[in-house]
Amino acid sequence: MPRIMRSDDWDRLFAPNAPKRGGPLRALVNLIMIALALGALIWGGSWLIGERQQQVERLAATATAYAGTVVPQMTSVAAVTQTVEAQGTATRIALRTATAQAALNPTGTPEPGIGSGEVVRGGNLRQEPRVAPETVVGLIYPGDRITFLERRVVGDQVWFRIRVDQPAADRSGEGVPGGTEGWASAILLSPLP
Repeated sequence: MPRIMRSDDWDRLFAPNAPKRGGPLRALVNLIMIALALGALIWGGSWLIGERQQQVERLAATATAYAGTVVPQMTSVAAVTQTVEAQGTATRIALRTATAQAALNPTGTPEPGIGSGEVVRGGNLRQEPRVAPETVVGLIYPGDRITFLERRVVGDQVWFRIRVDQPAADRSGEGVPGGTEGWASAILLSPLP
Protein backbone atom coordinates (compact mmCIF):
# COMPACT_ATOMS: atom_id res chain seq x y z
CA MET A 1 0.00 0.00 0.00
CA PRO A 2 1.55 3.31 -0.99
CA ARG A 3 2.14 5.97 1.61
CA ILE A 4 0.02 9.02 1.24
CA MET A 5 2.19 12.01 1.54
CA ARG A 6 1.25 15.56 1.40
CA SER A 7 3.66 18.23 0.42
CA ASP A 8 2.97 20.33 3.55
CA ASP A 9 3.43 17.49 6.08
CA TRP A 10 6.84 18.68 7.20
CA ASP A 11 5.70 22.24 7.73
CA ARG A 12 2.42 21.19 9.40
CA LEU A 13 4.02 18.77 11.89
CA PHE A 14 7.41 20.35 12.63
CA ALA A 15 6.97 24.10 12.17
CA PRO A 16 7.58 26.42 15.16
CA ASN A 17 3.84 27.06 15.60
CA ALA A 18 2.84 23.39 15.15
CA PRO A 19 0.87 21.62 17.94
CA LYS A 20 3.25 20.19 20.52
CA ARG A 21 3.51 16.46 20.88
CA GLY A 22 5.13 15.10 24.01
CA GLY A 23 6.47 11.86 22.77
CA PRO A 24 7.36 8.86 24.95
CA LEU A 25 9.29 10.89 27.55
CA ARG A 26 6.31 13.18 28.14
CA ALA A 27 4.00 10.14 28.51
CA LEU A 28 6.39 8.61 31.05
CA VAL A 29 6.51 11.84 33.09
CA ASN A 30 2.69 12.03 33.02
CA LEU A 31 2.38 8.44 34.27
CA ILE A 32 4.87 9.07 37.08
CA MET A 33 3.00 12.24 38.17
CA ILE A 34 -0.33 10.39 38.20
CA ALA A 35 1.17 7.50 40.19
CA LEU A 36 2.67 9.94 42.73
CA ALA A 37 -0.65 11.77 43.11
CA LEU A 38 -2.57 8.52 43.63
CA GLY A 39 0.05 7.25 46.10
CA ALA A 40 -0.16 10.51 48.08
CA LEU A 41 -3.98 10.24 48.20
CA ILE A 42 -3.87 6.62 49.36
CA TRP A 43 -1.19 7.31 51.99
CA GLY A 44 -3.01 10.43 53.24
CA GLY A 45 -6.32 8.58 53.47
CA SER A 46 -4.82 5.71 55.44
CA TRP A 47 -3.03 8.17 57.75
CA LEU A 48 -6.30 10.05 58.41
CA ILE A 49 -8.15 6.80 59.14
CA GLY A 50 -5.40 5.76 61.58
CA GLU A 51 -5.51 9.16 63.32
CA ARG A 52 -9.29 8.96 63.62
CA GLN A 53 -9.07 5.46 65.13
CA GLN A 54 -6.46 6.65 67.65
CA GLN A 55 -8.72 9.57 68.58
CA VAL A 56 -11.64 7.19 69.19
CA GLU A 57 -9.41 4.94 71.31
CA ARG A 58 -8.12 7.90 73.34
CA LEU A 59 -11.67 9.14 73.95
CA ALA A 60 -12.83 5.66 74.92
CA ALA A 61 -9.91 5.28 77.34
CA THR A 62 -10.67 8.70 78.84
CA ALA A 63 -14.35 7.90 79.24
CA THR A 64 -13.58 4.49 80.71
CA ALA A 65 -11.12 5.98 83.20
CA TYR A 66 -13.56 8.78 83.99
CA ALA A 67 -16.47 6.45 84.56
CA GLY A 68 -14.55 3.74 86.45
CA THR A 69 -15.69 0.22 85.71
CA VAL A 70 -19.21 1.25 84.70
CA VAL A 71 -18.65 2.26 81.05
CA PRO A 72 -18.63 -0.62 78.54
CA GLN A 73 -16.21 -0.69 75.63
CA MET A 74 -16.98 2.29 73.39
CA THR A 75 -17.26 1.97 69.66
CA SER A 76 -17.94 5.51 68.50
CA VAL A 77 -17.00 9.06 69.31
CA ALA A 78 -20.69 9.90 69.79
CA ALA A 79 -21.05 7.21 72.47
CA VAL A 80 -17.93 8.42 74.26
CA THR A 81 -19.07 12.05 74.12
CA GLN A 82 -22.51 11.10 75.39
CA THR A 83 -20.98 9.17 78.29
CA VAL A 84 -18.65 12.01 79.29
CA GLU A 85 -21.54 14.50 79.12
CA ALA A 86 -23.72 12.17 81.21
CA GLN A 87 -20.98 11.90 83.84
CA GLY A 88 -20.73 15.70 83.98
CA THR A 89 -24.50 15.85 84.47
CA ALA A 90 -24.26 13.21 87.20
CA THR A 91 -21.69 15.33 89.03
CA ARG A 92 -23.97 18.38 88.88
CA ILE A 93 -26.83 16.24 90.25
CA ALA A 94 -24.59 15.02 93.08
CA LEU A 95 -23.71 18.60 94.03
CA ARG A 96 -27.42 19.56 94.04
CA THR A 97 -28.22 16.45 96.12
CA ALA A 98 -25.55 17.33 98.69
CA THR A 99 -26.86 20.90 98.87
CA ALA A 100 -30.46 19.70 99.28
CA GLN A 101 -29.42 17.27 102.02
CA ALA A 102 -27.60 20.04 103.86
CA ALA A 103 -30.76 22.17 103.65
CA LEU A 104 -32.88 19.33 105.08
CA ASN A 105 -30.44 18.86 107.94
CA PRO A 106 -29.63 22.42 109.06
CA THR A 107 -28.00 21.29 112.33
CA GLY A 108 -25.21 19.67 110.36
CA THR A 109 -25.37 16.46 112.37
CA PRO A 110 -25.18 13.48 110.04
CA GLU A 111 -27.82 10.80 110.16
CA PRO A 112 -26.65 7.94 112.39
CA GLY A 113 -25.57 4.93 110.42
CA ILE A 114 -25.46 1.18 110.85
CA GLY A 115 -21.72 1.03 110.28
CA SER A 116 -18.84 2.49 108.35
CA GLY A 117 -16.61 1.20 105.59
CA GLU A 118 -15.15 2.16 102.28
CA VAL A 119 -15.70 1.74 98.56
CA VAL A 120 -13.63 -1.15 97.20
CA ARG A 121 -14.71 -0.96 93.53
CA GLY A 122 -15.59 2.21 91.67
CA GLY A 123 -19.09 2.62 90.33
CA ASN A 124 -22.27 4.67 90.34
CA LEU A 125 -24.04 6.12 93.34
CA ARG A 126 -27.79 6.05 92.63
CA GLN A 127 -30.95 7.81 93.81
CA GLU A 128 -32.71 4.49 94.33
CA PRO A 129 -31.63 0.84 94.46
CA ARG A 130 -31.99 -0.07 90.79
CA VAL A 131 -29.79 0.07 87.72
CA ALA A 132 -31.09 2.70 85.30
CA PRO A 133 -29.38 5.68 83.65
CA GLU A 134 -31.79 8.18 85.21
CA THR A 135 -30.97 7.04 88.78
CA VAL A 136 -27.24 7.92 88.65
CA VAL A 137 -26.27 10.61 91.17
CA GLY A 138 -22.52 10.46 90.54
CA LEU A 139 -19.41 8.34 90.84
CA ILE A 140 -17.82 6.72 93.88
CA TYR A 141 -14.18 5.63 93.81
CA PRO A 142 -12.13 3.00 95.63
CA GLY A 143 -10.92 4.41 98.93
CA ASP A 144 -13.94 6.69 99.52
CA ARG A 145 -14.83 6.47 103.24
CA ILE A 146 -18.57 5.85 103.73
CA THR A 147 -21.25 5.36 106.35
CA PHE A 148 -23.83 2.62 105.82
CA LEU A 149 -27.30 4.09 106.45
CA GLU A 150 -29.70 1.37 105.31
CA ARG A 151 -29.64 -2.14 103.81
CA ARG A 152 -32.16 -3.38 101.27
CA VAL A 153 -32.43 -6.52 99.12
CA VAL A 154 -33.90 -5.89 95.66
CA GLY A 155 -34.44 -9.05 93.66
CA ASP A 156 -31.34 -11.08 94.43
CA GLN A 157 -29.00 -8.09 94.87
CA VAL A 158 -28.08 -6.38 98.14
CA TRP A 159 -28.05 -2.56 98.12
CA PHE A 160 -26.88 -0.11 100.76
CA ARG A 161 -27.91 3.49 101.21
CA ILE A 162 -24.64 5.19 102.02
CA ARG A 163 -23.20 8.60 102.76
CA VAL A 164 -19.78 9.49 101.38
CA ASP A 165 -17.95 10.87 104.41
CA GLN A 166 -14.50 11.43 102.95
CA PRO A 167 -13.64 11.15 99.26
CA ALA A 168 -10.45 9.24 98.46
CA ALA A 169 -7.38 11.42 97.98
CA ASP A 170 -6.24 9.54 94.85
CA ARG A 171 -9.45 9.60 92.80
CA SER A 172 -8.90 9.10 89.11
CA GLY A 173 -11.74 11.47 88.20
CA GLU A 174 -14.39 13.75 89.58
CA GLY A 175 -16.71 11.90 91.93
CA VAL A 176 -19.47 12.83 94.33
CA PRO A 177 -18.54 15.32 97.05
CA GLY A 178 -18.40 14.44 100.73
CA GLY A 179 -21.81 14.34 102.39
CA THR A 180 -23.60 12.96 99.34
CA GLU A 181 -26.07 10.15 100.05
CA GLY A 182 -27.34 7.50 97.68
CA TRP A 183 -27.65 3.80 96.96
CA ALA A 184 -24.76 1.56 95.95
CA SER A 185 -24.61 -2.14 95.21
CA ALA A 186 -22.98 -4.25 97.94
CA ILE A 187 -20.43 -5.58 95.41
CA LEU A 188 -18.88 -2.08 95.28
CA LEU A 189 -18.49 -1.74 99.05
CA SER A 190 -16.50 -3.29 101.88
CA PRO A 191 -18.46 -5.73 104.05
CA LEU A 192 -20.68 -4.22 106.73
CA PRO A 193 -18.86 -4.55 110.09
